[in-house]
Amino acid sequence: MLLDWARLAGVLSRSRDLHAAPDPRCRVERNVATVTEWAADRFLPKTPSGVACLLVHGWTLRGKDDLRLQALARALAIAGVECLVPTVPGLAALSWEAADVTGIRALLEAERVPPALVGFSFGGGYSVLAASGCAKPPRFVVSVSGHADLSALFRYWETWGAKAPHGAEARKSWIYQKLALAWRQRDALAIPETRQAQLREILLSFCDEGSADAAWSFYEQALRTTNWEAENRLRQEPAVLRALSPAAHPLRLGCPVVILHDKTDQAVPASEATIMAEAIARGSPTISVDILVTDLLRHVSLGPAFRLGEVVRLFRLLSPLVRG
Repeated sequence: MLLDWARLAGVLSRSRDLHAAPDPRCRVERNVATVTEWAADRFLPKTPSGVACLLVHGWTLRGKDDLRLQALARALAIAGVECLVPTVPGLAALSWEAADVTGIRALLEAERVPPALVGFSFGGGYSVLAASGCAKPPRFVVSVSGHADLSALFRYWETWGAKAPHGAEARKSWIYQKLALAWRQRDALAIPETRQAQLREILLSFCDEGSADAAWSFYEQALRTTNWEAENRLRQEPAVLRALSPAAHPLRLGCPVVILHDKTDQAVPASEATIMAEAIARGSPTISVDILVTDLLRHVSLGPAFRLGEVVRLFRLLSPLVRG
């Protein structure tokens, strides 16, 4: 156990360095062939431990190239874990596509070694859905600040999005949601091409230092007086939202599930974690489900908080990631 925890500590520490230099303990194969024909990178350890991991990003135009995802995959590979990191087309277009879940399931079933399946934000909900009924279940699933009910989340966004909140983290989540939804319906809103190009660049760099300021500036100049919230309500697709909601389905899981969630998350509120756990318990009552709602997280990233009891529990839940 102590060796696993030491490996995991190294993974979590290295994953914070988004601009780390190449490491000889990790070899990266870019744009490998996959059964889905999605773009994907494979991170190969110099000293394999015999375990593998499939990482699923959330709503990000960067897709597999999200710096946080790349840093985590590199850190896991250094610890001996082979990682496959695909670009999920719908999520990378800031859209909701049922084919994304089908594709994640196909990637799972095509892997030689059953991987751990780790999904972030919407990728967390998708991962639970993909594992449900999978012919070759993953070793286990980890959902990090994932959704359970997209329809309810959309209704929450309409209320939450009415006014910018206080606090730096809440405001960052709020402005990203605004810009992401604007991108999703950019044609319906008749956003000029030059503005679309600006919006795309802001969303691509949003997690970089200073990008939140650019996002607010763009919002003030291009979106504040636009009634795109009303248009967004008209463009909801109830059948798609339901299809992509784990809580709307009888989940048939053949592996343990770990649900991690930011206690103060306002983009995907922590109540979604409880709804997810209840849905799994209904559909797969014999499956082990662990849930940790914590302020150690800032949405899908590690935050600055330190709670010894929660750190110990987090390590216990995540140590199977590196256990050979």
